[in-house]
Amino acid sequence: MSASASLIPELENVIQHGSQDKRAMTVRRIANLFVDGAPNFNEDHIGLFDDVLCRLVVEIEAKARAEMANTLAPMPNAPLGLMRHLAHDEDIAVAGPVLTQSKRLQEAELVERARTKGQAHLAVIAGREGIGEAVTDMLVRRGDTEVMHNVADNQTARLSEGGFSA
Repeated sequence: MSASASLIPELENVIQHGSQDKRAMTVRRIANLFVDGAPNFNEDHIGLFDDVLCRLVVEIEAKARAEMANTLAPMPNAPLGLMRHLAHDEDIAVAGPVLTQSKRLQEAELVERARTKGQAHLAVIAGREGIGEAVTDMLVRRGDTEVMHNVADNQTARLSEGGFSA
C-alpha cells in the first residue's frame, strides 16, 4: 500500500478522534507528502492538501504549526489557504516564516496583517523582500522604532513619498 493510500483511514480517524499529538504527527506526514510531490502537483492537488491541512492545523500546538510554517512557507506552490491561516496566527514563531517568505501572500493580505497584528508581526513583515508602498505605509503608520529600522534597512522595500518622509 502506498504512503498516500495508507494515510486516508488514519486521516479519517485522526479528524474524528485524534489527540493533539496524533494530529501533529499526521500533519507532519501530510506536509512531508506535499513537499515530496509539490513539483508535480496541479492546483486541484494543492487544494486537496490545503483543505486537509487547514482542518488539522487548528487542533495542533504552536510548535507543530511553526514547524509546518518553516517547511512550507518557502515553497512557491504552498497551499494558499494554509499560508493565509498561518500568517494570521498570533504566535510569531508560526506567522513569521510565512510573513517573510511566502510568495503566495498578496500585498493586500500583508497590508491587512500589518493593520491588525502586533509589533512582532510588523517587524517581520518589514524585513520581507520586495514589500510595496501600501505595505510600507501601513508599517510606518503603526510600527514602533524596531519596525521603522527594519523598513529603513530593507533595500528591496518600496516607499511612498509620505512613507519616506515619515
